[in-house]
Amino acid sequence: MSIMDNSAIERIAAPDLSEDALALLETFRTNDDVIFFLGRLVWQGEMKACAPALLDIAVDPTRGKYARIAAIRGAMAVGDPELKERLLTMIAGDPGPIDRSIVAEVLEWLPATVHGVDLALLILDHAAPHERFHATGLRYALHEFINRLPVMTDAAEAHPLGHFVAGLQAFLTREPFIERGECHVSQAFAWLMPAALHAVDRLVAARSAEALAPASIAVLRNMPALKFWGSSEDFDDYKTSLSENVPRWRELNDLLYWTSISESRAVLEAKGETLRNDWQIAFLGHFWGFGAEDFERCLEWVKTRTGDDRFVALSRCLNIYVEADRPSAWLSLLRAAVADDSELSACLEERLDPKPSPSMAKTEAKHRRWKRESDARDRKQKKNRADWVRALKANPDRVSHPPSLKPGEFSRDQYSLLMSVRQGGVSTSREDGANWRALIPEFGEAVARAFRDAAVAHWRLYRPELRSEGADTGSTPYSLIFAMTGLAIEAGEDSAFARRLTEDEARLAFRYVTWELNGFPSWFEVLFRAFPEIGREAVLTELGWELEQSVGEKALHYILHDIFYHAPWLHGEVAPLILDWLRKNESPNADALRYSLNILASSGTDAGELAALAAAKIKAGVSEEQGPRWFALWVDTDPKAAIPELEAYLASLPPQSDFAQRFIVALLGDRHGTGTRTGAYKNARDLKTLYILMHRYVRIAEDIDRLGKGSYSPTLRDDAQDGRSRLFNMLFEVPGADAYAAMKALEEEHPEPDYRSWMAVRAHERATQDADEPLWSTEQVRDFERMGAIDETD
Repeated sequence: MSIMDNSAIERIAAPDLSEDALALLETFRTNDDVIFFLGRLVWQGEMKACAPALLDIAVDPTRGKYARIAAIRGAMAVGDPELKERLLTMIAGDPGPIDRSIVAEVLEWLPATVHGVDLALLILDHAAPHERFHATGLRYALHEFINRLPVMTDAAEAHPLGHFVAGLQAFLTREPFIERGECHVSQAFAWLMPAALHAVDRLVAARSAEALAPASIAVLRNMPALKFWGSSEDFDDYKTSLSENVPRWRELNDLLYWTSISESRAVLEAKGETLRNDWQIAFLGHFWGFGAEDFERCLEWVKTRTGDDRFVALSRCLNIYVEADRPSAWLSLLRAAVADDSELSACLEERLDPKPSPSMAKTEAKHRRWKRESDARDRKQKKNRADWVRALKANPDRVSHPPSLKPGEFSRDQYSLLMSVRQGGVSTSREDGANWRALIPEFGEAVARAFRDAAVAHWRLYRPELRSEGADTGSTPYSLIFAMTGLAIEAGEDSAFARRLTEDEARLAFRYVTWELNGFPSWFEVLFRAFPEIGREAVLTELGWELEQSVGEKALHYILHDIFYHAPWLHGEVAPLILDWLRKNESPNADALRYSLNILASSGTDAGELAALAAAKIKAGVSEEQGPRWFALWVDTDPKAAIPELEAYLASLPPQSDFAQRFIVALLGDRHGTGTRTGAYKNARDLKTLYILMHRYVRIAEDIDRLGKGSYSPTLRDDAQDGRSRLFNMLFEVPGADAYAAMKALEEEHPEPDYRSWMAVRAHERATQDADEPLWSTEQVRDFERMGAIDETD
């Protein structure tokens, strides 16, 4: 079936075709190519009746990868909760090996709960073995899953992120271990270490107690050994802030330090050796760290700890002492701390004037042996790389014109050079490989230019698929990344890049736009300005597809999200499509609706049109989930008509409803998001009314007190409380007599009597600030004098 045929199927997708789709699923259930398209038809057409048929295909391990992925998406998009749970449970229970692309797809649908974590761990246990050069999207899906898991308050009963760390650590401790030095990390699961480190990094950044749990400590302890004794082939490096954040958190730093000492001592004692100097483990490069400010604390360990720990603490104090350039005052403190123990005193004097001891010589000999082995591995890797570099230098043409390679294909040499430019790690942009000149020092200019030329040529030969055409975006082929590298190179080196392209080349370039990792490629806006009609067609096609697909609870986070956050210049271009679509269709899911309404609000769309849209949606009846956002838009654009309707609607709801909380967050935004933008309600009268209304339905008595309770993840209630307070702050910032009158009225009308005296204070402050403004006219003075006599309805 061609792409054009597939597009035709999308245009006719509708729930009333469910019977026909069921018949096709039954007729062609063994044809993976047909199932691939039918799965998407079910998804787009919201054909809930077809979900059970897709379930059977989704959980069948004998079916093709792409058919299963399409079936999973279709069933998860339209199935009921029971069916979704059955699908996820059955796939997770498959003994495997499960294709890693299937695992990545399932991770995207798992709930960010402890139950979702349990399913994730089960399916990871059954995933196919890791293959270094095989891109499946699983690593990316893992990091995205970790980003979705909440960091809970310490008092919470369930901690999904901490639970996931414990599960990953269980994998990492499975034997056989990597047989290098003291690296006790599983050979089969070492690839999970970056994910585990990412999860712990989030816990540490939030100062969560889960970061102090044994599993988190084990990850922090084992990572340095894996990095030291392993090789670049064992895992992809994940950049964290742990080296800075762990030492800043003394409780964690010290726990990690002494746990590392304890675990290493157990290993050495099994060999009949002792550990009295932390140098024996410090060479691995642990996350813990100590500076001059920690000297007194470490000195206290010398006094209070027992046995060999006192010697370890003394070694740490001496390291700090030497690094601080041997402060004379510290030496007497060190001697006083060990005065009660002759062996410790002797150890101190020996360390101050070191002479090699038999035990130290033995330890150093062991470390030299380990170092020789590590160096031998490094030399072998460097030799292999040097041989490869020499071969490329002798024949750069094999980079630019690889033999036996079809147009659009990608060679191993090109891959390795791309990785050299990107320098490994977790990429944040498809343009990370564009700095081809970084290859020159090692490979020479001829090879570097061959890489550059090959990449530039490659983007014209490769044709990226689009989601609107059924593309599987769960993983990104390195061939596509290489093509985007070429595009970034050409656009970056030629200021007239866009003007030199033909229309066909421009159409091809626009196909790459939605494959960027975060937002859009740097050249997107320039290309759009050069080819506005082609660019508009490309964007609107994908945007229209996403609006049609945004059903259920799962947001696509495709082009709509990126337009909102990364391309404000594009808002005016897409606003007519979004406005027309919302007029004709039921609202998409909550995230898609939020993005859409914020794009409309910032696009310059007439406020009257937005108010009319919101009023029509509310009067036609909207869902409990999306009602707050439509009311927020209406209040933002036409408060005179909207606020009375909002007040009546809130009065009709049961007391336990959180509608008011979600409304105020939608109107003002939360800590991380953007509220509505027109701002017609930002006047004294409407702000006062909204403030009273929110106090009535977001009651002070039910507020959450976070003061002094440690780190936490903000909830809806936290954001609603903040929003309620912000309404008054906005009122106070309104200059003039109206704001003063509103605050004076609140002195009598505030729903919370305890707040009324504070209203009087703030009203006086408002009047004082207004008095500092330029001189009032006679009319303003007269109005101000009359404030006390203003009718309450004013």
